[in-house]
Amino acid sequence: MGKITDELYERFKKNLESVNGTCVRASKSDLGKAVAEILKEAGIPDTCIVETPLMKEGGVIAALEEAGIKVYTDHIRLNAETVKGGISEVQYGIADLGTMVQGRDVIDERIVSTMSEYYIGIVKGSTIVPEYDDMFDVIAALPEMPNFVGFVTGPSRTADIECVSTVGVHGPLRLSAVVVDDE
Repeated sequence: MGKITDELYERFKKNLESVNGTCVRASKSDLGKAVAEILKEAGIPDTCIVETPLMKEGGVIAALEEAGIKVYTDHIRLNAETVKGGISEVQYGIADLGTMVQGRDVIDERIVSTMSEYYIGIVKGSTIVPEYDDMFDVIAALPEMPNFVGFVTGPSRTADIECVSTVGVHGPLRLSAVVVDDE
């Protein structure tokens, strides 16, 4: 994996948007601004965030607070029930599906991605692979398999026996990816 190409980004974005997600691209230095703009535009007043070194570098918390968004970085399990937003870094992306892949054992990352009304996944462009099968090659090459690997493709959708589709039953109503140019 290396620096993301424009073509690979556009394929990831197109496929995420085809399942009702949204996608933006940002540099590390503009990461905080990009995340804050997404939440402000959506009218999300508060968010839980699982901060990582990438988010610290990108000034995400400072940008959110400057935009007037209340940020919770601890007691995620307690706050996730009532807070409208959730932000975490995902480890990989799959362009052909517009899918973000979680591959760590951090429970708070899973909580914010499933319990929030609006979830934002931050993915390094260098970790987006072209196809589904490529992702399994990446996972198989890891020195140690994480206890949890989750594939997140668009907002939560389900249908009952009569094929009546419902959004948000098992996860967020809205979902965005921020692809960060990291290399």
